Amino acid sequence: MFFNILIFIMCYLICSLNPAIILCKKVTGQDIRSVGSGNAGTTNALRVMGKGWGALVFILDASKAFISYLGIILMSKIFNEQIDISANSIFLIATVLGHCYPVYYSFKGGKGIVTLLISALCINKQIAVVCIIVGVIIILLTRTVSKGTLAGVLLYVIMMIVMMPEYILPVLISSAIVIFRHKENIVRIMNKEEQKLF
Repeated sequence: MFFNILIFIMCYLICSLNPAIILCKKVTGQDIRSVGSGNAGTTNALRVMGKGWGALVFILDASKAFISYLGIILMSKIFNEQIDISANSIFLIATVLGHCYPVYYSFKGGKGIVTLLISALCINKQIAVVCIIVGVIIILLTRTVSKGTLAGVLLYVIMMIVMMPEYILPVLISSAIVIFRHKENIVRIMNKEEQKLF
């Protein structure tokens, strides 16, 4: 129990750091949550600061999840604990919660797609890679980031239910958070008003 609590605290605090908010403040002097789409994530960073900064935000967001998992590996050796289903489940939920509802920024963060998929990659590479590829293809075909990301998340839920049912609860919780954070995108997609990336 103590090991799992430490995992949650560490992953949540690491993933609460938001590169889009930090970099946009440094580069433009503005809060990225008040410009563009208002989202503190890669796509809005790309629109507000340009491709280079957008790419850096993506890399740093992805790194948060990887660093969190490396921290879990290190702690497992220090405390002589196994990284089991429980530990992985807490990791998955904590990384998404941290990015979407960061303690450092009044619990107003991004939409969690990058942290979810990178966390998924740490748990099962094959499933995550398939979901990422499908998501990227849909983004390229539709030129709409939200359609690709939401499709990737839904595919992830389906594949995990079928192939790794022991992770149903954490997958449903983390995916539900990400989908909820995309609620405005979903409304715009339904109304055919969603902005295209290119």
